[in-house]
Amino acid sequence: MRASSFALGTVLACAALTSSCTNVDFRLGSVLASVRILASRADKPYAAPGETAKIEVLTYDGRADRSRPLQMYWIPIVCINPRQDLYYACFEQFAGATIPGGGGGAGITLAPGVDLTPYLPSGSTYSVTLPNDIVTSHPKVEGADPYGLAIAFNIACAGHIELVERDSQNPQAVPFGCFDDNHTRLAPDQYVIGFSRIYGYDTTRNANPTITSVLQEGKPVDPAAGLVVDRCTTGLRRDCPDIKLDVAVPPEDQEVQPGGRKEEIWAAYFADIGELDSESRILYDPESGKVDGSEDKYKASNDAVDGVMFVVVHDNRGGADWLKLPIHTK
Repeated sequence: MRASSFALGTVLACAALTSSCTNVDFRLGSVLASVRILASRADKPYAAPGETAKIEVLTYDGRADRSRPLQMYWIPIVCINPRQDLYYACFEQFAGATIPGGGGGAGITLAPGVDLTPYLPSGSTYSVTLPNDIVTSHPKVEGADPYGLAIAFNIACAGHIELVERDSQNPQAVPFGCFDDNHTRLAPDQYVIGFSRIYGYDTTRNANPTITSVLQEGKPVDPAAGLVVDRCTTGLRRDCPDIKLDVAVPPEDQEVQPGGRKEEIWAAYFADIGELDSESRILYDPESGKVDGSEDKYKASNDAVDGVMFVVVHDNRGGADWLKLPIHTK
């Protein structure tokens, strides 16, 4: 079991729960060209009953027109132990639920057509306190240590949030949307809806992996200076020189899971200029440990422009770390 974050496609036909399904741009998920939720992490990826875990979400605003500011909102109704651990089983509890008002003021009942944003916590972080009975109230799963599950929903939106009518034919249809001042639903590239899962265990814990450095051609990159690369001058993109990138993660960050198997750790890459060869690369294998040849390949832009790259390291139990690097193409 793992703590994790997923982005739900605003195109509801997209069934895969990955960040590459959060918009209608069907290029590689490593390409940043719209509103994206790239990752989340908790200071306690596994928390004990009664503990508070602080979640942090990494977002990116790739819109060409940013006249409407992007904001991250949280639905302050944390879903505890949904049916069969299904995220969409949480949707049943939203219609008719009440969000409390800030500062002890009057709350609001969730109903379609109502601007909910004055009642929603905002910002990149949100804290979740696990109920004391989160483990004991979860149905036992054969072959698994007793656990509980909490799910917090988040929305990166360049407008305001409204509840939408549930689709009785599609239980996975997301019950929230992002709207403009005229209550017109915004295009998919203007918002993305995601969720973060935190598992509760009595004793089992998990630490986040840590990025020691990002390597460019084997040498550590100064995070402030970022990547400095020569622009590509070839006629065809496929002939652009490859720039090798890698991530240094300490070997002790590959923790041993219950049962004796080590974690899998991988790196995901995102950039708004240039081109990455792979969306992700394995860094540590559960069987063989540190992987040789874990480099990703980056082709620089044909233009002398500046951009940004995000490198996110994950383990298979929901731990994560990330680094933002400027890209300077000369």
